[in-house]
Amino acid sequence: MTKLAKIESWITLGCFFAGAGLGLLWPALFAQIGFIGDVYVDLLKLMALPIVLCTVFNAASRGARSASRTLLKALVLFVLLFAVSFALSAIPFSILSPGTGFTLSEGEPWSGTVADLSVGGFFRTVFSANVFASLGSGAMLPCILFAFVMGIAAEKVKAARVIALIGELESVFARMLSFVLHLTPLGVFVLMGRCTSGFGADALKKALSYVLCAWGGCLLVLLLVMILPLWLILRVDPFTYFRKTGRALLTALSTCSSAATLPETLRTCREEFGVSEHVTGVVAPLGCTVHMCGGAVSFALLGLFVMQMTGRPVTIGLFLLMLLFAEVLNSAAPGIPGGGIVLGATFLSLLGVPDAGLFLGMYAGIYRLLDMSYTTLNVAGDVTAALLINRWEQQA
Repeated sequence: MTKLAKIESWITLGCFFAGAGLGLLWPALFAQIGFIGDVYVDLLKLMALPIVLCTVFNAASRGARSASRTLLKALVLFVLLFAVSFALSAIPFSILSPGTGFTLSEGEPWSGTVADLSVGGFFRTVFSANVFASLGSGAMLPCILFAFVMGIAAEKVKAARVIALIGELESVFARMLSFVLHLTPLGVFVLMGRCTSGFGADALKKALSYVLCAWGGCLLVLLLVMILPLWLILRVDPFTYFRKTGRALLTALSTCSSAATLPETLRTCREEFGVSEHVTGVVAPLGCTVHMCGGAVSFALLGLFVMQMTGRPVTIGLFLLMLLFAEVLNSAAPGIPGGGIVLGATFLSLLGVPDAGLFLGMYAGIYRLLDMSYTTLNVAGDVTAALLINRWEQQA
């Protein structure tokens, strides 16, 4: 990390706390300047997709066979980390039973609809009929698959000029991104201020136990699933991990978007940890779309909390069914509009939970606070996966 990057990281950290504190004291300010946060997130997303396309293309074209092996390793590791995160976070949720005795007698019920999880609908979303429409809508997974296959095809037909052009475009986009990243302290300040100014004390009182469980579960998984393996296998101690991933985690925490954080995730893997461009180009973009360990904590807490709230026992069979549904929803997330609230409603409907509208109304009201922890864990999981796969590639 350069000296300027270190200074910017400390400034970003200060802006994070300053924005959170000032949002509580002066909410009217962030009602006026909140658009700055939206512009910052939009700029990150604007740069994320072209960088992802070039990065994936270049990774695939550099070595078609090795890229395919890396992709397979990534998918296996993603499933494993998700399952471990789900099971581990479920332990304290089962012991503490935060949903027992929890009742809601007032509030606005959630009036949205659950997602269509048909096999045909999922594959139609993943394998888009119009890649330009996917680009326009920001659907990242179809674009990633298209760029991956295109990179392999370019290598097979020896399209050297195309490969060189995409390589130069990646450098251009990276420089453009560096301009946007200089705005990170300001963006984080405004986003955190608007977040803390938008929640009243009543909503937090009702859902405090749920929010604390979500953050506690994410912290547990972060320490034991994301950091501990790196400490044991790669000798990356927790202090070094947080120092090198700080900017990426703060960006995820404030934007609540893995896609918006992806450029910072790519930079962290490559510049801070020295992960090869080949591994980073495959693992990080794919990870931000289908690898969501924060989602594992989310589904585990949601399922167990509602089961405890409604007095339904959780058998081993039901628990495994919950894990299966969570894995499916985690994979289907890129094709589901509406984000985590729709996924949560779909998850409860698959479990056959009756009359969850009032609970989902509360859930929707506090989801921003939940999503901050979930997205941060998602990004940490992508970094961990990239580091582990990079080690395996080096040993192969």
